Amino acid sequence: MAWNAILGQPTAVRLLQSDLIRNRLASAYLLVGPEGVGKRMSAVEFVKAVQCDELLEGPCDQCPNCRRVIRGVHPDVHVLIPQGTSATISIDDVRWILQRVALRPFSGPRSMVIVDGAHRLTEEAANSLLKVLEEPPGQATFLLITSQPAHCLPTILSRCRIVRFQPLSREVLKAEQVDRPIYAYLASGEANSWMTWSVPKERETLSRWLDASIEWLRDVAVASVAQPSLVRHLEERPAIGRQAQTLSRERCIETAFRLMELKRSFEEQMVSPRLIGTLLRESWLSLFNA
Repeated sequence: MAWNAILGQPTAVRLLQSDLIRNRLASAYLLVGPEGVGKRMSAVEFVKAVQCDELLEGPCDQCPNCRRVIRGVHPDVHVLIPQGTSATISIDDVRWILQRVALRPFSGPRSMVIVDGAHRLTEEAANSLLKVLEEPPGQATFLLITSQPAHCLPTILSRCRIVRFQPLSREVLKAEQVDRPIYAYLASGEANSWMTWSVPKERETLSRWLDASIEWLRDVAVASVAQPSLVRHLEERPAIGRQAQTLSRERCIETAFRLMELKRSFEEQMVSPRLIGTLLRESWLSLFNA
């Protein structure tokens, strides 16, 4: 993914890119705006850019550090998301993260912490985080994400560089409609839904289906080993969690690698789009029917 994949947020993207270019990162950022407008994508892109070995205009997505961030296994990148039935971020969650950012970065230049749902911090957790933001570690940056800043501690807000995300325009929403059916099929978890799937005629659309399928399988495999904080499709966590309980982790990984090979063949125009679409459908049918 690149910065240009974040639609409808030129001001927010420009602010983040400017800090990267000037190499003047704040100790804490607050990404604030409505749900579903690109805050999480921007946070991940920013983290990749900080850790990237080959940064020019944006993260390369190819170097070891970028790949670790994409796979959710970078040792210097930590994610806090609401957990449990109460859907809160607890004091124990915050303490666990703070112990790690107190150490020197392992492989990247900085430790990066994403707090997704900062308004879900318990009072104890918020106060613990506040103490760190008041005296931040020299080699750590916090990215707080929220759609409800009024529910965050004012003292936390005052210590963050604010990055505002706007509601998406009608034109952007129309463009995003193209990808929504992908996740309806992926979340269904049923072979029958794939029986009725029609292969897209446009190469670009089919390429997005392949990418989405690979990322989805990665999330199911991660969730199957009880690592929900590493799931990338946060809005689809309930469906991913259900599939993680019923699908074999090994089969998910095997299918993901098969689709990666299909994607490579597709990009090199070695296989027709119709055949790629058929093989994609058969891969999902085989997985759900196993």
